Amino acid sequence: MMWARRIRNTSMIGILLFLTLVMTGCWDKKNIQDMNYITALGIDYVNNKYVVYTQSLDFTNVSKQESTKSKEHVPVWIGRGEGETLDSAVNDIYRAAQLPIIWEHISAIVFHERALKQDLRRLTDTLLRYHEIRFTPWVYGTRDSVKDLFAAPNTFNLSPLNSILHQPEDVYMQLSYIHPMTLREMFIRWLRPGSTLLLPSISVNKDQWFEDLEPKGAYQIDGLFTLKKEQYQGWWAKKDITGIRWASRNVVQTALQLEPHKKTVAMLSLNVPESNISIKLRGQQQTPMVRIQLLIDGSIDETLSEMQPHEMEKLAERKIRSEILQTFQDGVHKDVDLFSIRKEIYEQHVTYWNQHQKGQTVRLRPDMIEHIDVHVKLKNAGMTKLRKL
Repeated sequence: MMWARRIRNTSMIGILLFLTLVMTGCWDKKNIQDMNYITALGIDYVNNKYVVYTQSLDFTNVSKQESTKSKEHVPVWIGRGEGETLDSAVNDIYRAAQLPIIWEHISAIVFHERALKQDLRRLTDTLLRYHEIRFTPWVYGTRDSVKDLFAAPNTFNLSPLNSILHQPEDVYMQLSYIHPMTLREMFIRWLRPGSTLLLPSISVNKDQWFEDLEPKGAYQIDGLFTLKKEQYQGWWAKKDITGIRWASRNVVQTALQLEPHKKTVAMLSLNVPESNISIKLRGQQQTPMVRIQLLIDGSIDETLSEMQPHEMEKLAERKIRSEILQTFQDGVHKDVDLFSIRKEIYEQHVTYWNQHQKGQTVRLRPDMIEHIDVHVKLKNAGMTKLRKL
């Protein structure tokens, strides 16, 4: 009996110790609604002070949308802080914080044009000193009010997380024009000698989406900002950089309108599986000359004439060459290397690069492009495969 009592007492002590260990893990547990999760960060510069905006979501409402769409507007909470430095502006947000702030869920960072004109490298360096901020957020520039940008409603009462601001790749897959960029990719372009940073520009379009008859703002990529190293170079509207898309290896689907005599004859949907820029040094002066080679596949979305597919291919090749050349020359006139030709010179002719003070004296010329070899192959017309004549 004594041994049985000892075993029973030992078992009870073991159970109590186990329960004590398990229960201690729950004492300081926080519910999701008791935390402030920052999903987007915006940086502006006004009156010689940095202004920081944060976008937070009510996750109790967001979680309700996992199975069905919400019939109610999903609220967005916007925080604001300012200071003489970026760090002091971020700390200013804590002053009136009602809940503990979590930065680990940031999926978008937006720099206003005014902030881009400051020391952008120092700004990003300060950001990354916060160990909770990762290299994965999408980065943008904007000319709109950051506050208005973060408050833009999403269509169908979806969570703002289901928008171009936080998930740009899905829309890019349908219409490839300006490739989205992560914070990691931005740093890679900065560190690569001769590379020009092409930062996507985001804004709110209030003219194309309506809820019943009421206009509703929607995010759009309206152009890009160019930076050389940390130096701000300017903003480019989307319509003025049509040639940029052809130099990207990430083009999944982009539209091309054929209008040889200012009258539309066909609409094509194209992708770029192969793109190559090569640099040759010509003559005794070792003058860099550029050759661009493109292999493009596509389909006919719409035709308004009796034009044959092979004729459309030739027209498309001609227009693509024209877009590339026009975009390149527009950049040269503003001393902006839109195609990162200097990067190609560094990678392909590093000796030439070093001889010109590590690229500092390399100058672009409007006649620098020697040849643009474009081969377009139209494989189908919607659901019908094309037969080559």
